[in-house]
Amino acid sequence: MYGEPSKIREVAERLERRADQLRTEADDLHAASQETGWVSVAADRMRAQATQRRDELRGVAREYDEAAQKVRDHAAEVQRLLDLIATIEHQARAIIAGAIDRVKDAVSDVIGGIKDALTPGDEHDKRLAETPLPPPGHKDWLDMPDVIPGIRL
Repeated sequence: MYGEPSKIREVAERLERRADQLRTEADDLHAASQETGWVSVAADRMRAQATQRRDELRGVAREYDEAAQKVRDHAAEVQRLLDLIATIEHQARAIIAGAIDRVKDAVSDVIGGIKDALTPGDEHDKRLAETPLPPPGHKDWLDMPDVIPGIRL
């Protein structure tokens, strides 16, 4: 297994929570600066700086949101590939199981005298039955449609 989409989505959720925290901190800072009873040129500068800082924090929060979306997109792609691997693996195993059954039947027919020798189709099934398979869930399953005929994506 190469990725756990749920774990990847948890990262996105942490990023989103941090973005929310930044927005809250930005709003709290701005509100506090506006609520002070201090009146002077320095107070006006402080309020302007607090407004600027709020805007900067909100910008950082947007960047966190964008990062979270990219992480979510990545999780979706990982899930898509895991699903594709599972589909390919299932089909490949079924195709090979069918080939194994046909080879067993053909060998039994030869032994039983029903036919004299294995046919080219039997030989093809024999080669197919001997196809080495990747471990379950391995990314190499993505290459198997090029190796095993009949896999439909």
